[in-house]
Amino acid sequence: MSEQDFAQALELYRSNYVQYRVTGRSEYKLAYENAEKWLNSYIESISTQITDGKIFVDSFLHEYANANPDLEVLRNRFKEIRTKGSEVQDEYQTVRAINASQPTEVDMSPTYTKIGVAVALVGATLVLTML
Repeated sequence: MSEQDFAQALELYRSNYVQYRVTGRSEYKLAYENAEKWLNSYIESISTQITDGKIFVDSFLHEYANANPDLEVLRNRFKEIRTKGSEVQDEYQTVRAINASQPTEVDMSPTYTKIGVAVALVGATLVLTML
């Protein structure tokens, strides 16, 4: 069964259904009912394949997680980062904006002390040279 088979069956269903509705002839009804049965069978087959694939993938992931506990720990940490990451980023942006908007004050005390010491030394030097 392929997608092309499905498309052809769908077209047969449509055309026979229309013919049955227009003419009321039983052979068109039988034809569209058979096409409908085939389509339903095909859909059921695809659904079964999907379910089987999902079961296989879930089983594989469960076995892999049990065989690799470190991977499971990393996966859980990643989940936590994904859930809390945006909150942390928002908080960081808020703090950054607050810090950017506040003027920073410079403590001039060490500078004043150095100037005072320099002036005192210059003054002492002048006094000593005058003696």
